[in-house]
Amino acid sequence: MRDDIQIKEIRERYHEQWVVVEITKTDKHNNPKRGRVLFHGDSQNEVYRQGPKYRETHPNVKLYYFYAGNVIPEGIGVVLVQGKSHQWLL
Repeated sequence: MRDDIQIKEIRERYHEQWVVVEITKTDKHNNPKRGRVLFHGDSQNEVYRQGPKYRETHPNVKLYYFYAGNVIPEGIGVVLVQGKSHQWLL
């Protein structure tokens, strides 16, 4: 069986790849803490397509899909707003 490792280490080991992990441990808020890498690669579609196939033979497995890289490019700022639309004048 594949190694059970921390999500932080998975992010470092598979940097800038799409990853599907079988979750083996969560924190008190149910966030993934440890897992086994099942699939990884450069193509999101190819990697994500493998999860449902795996679930067919492992129906109770908890899977975590993510990109192990910088989602927001360096130098870009993000503002999250909840509620009615807002106008910003910069």
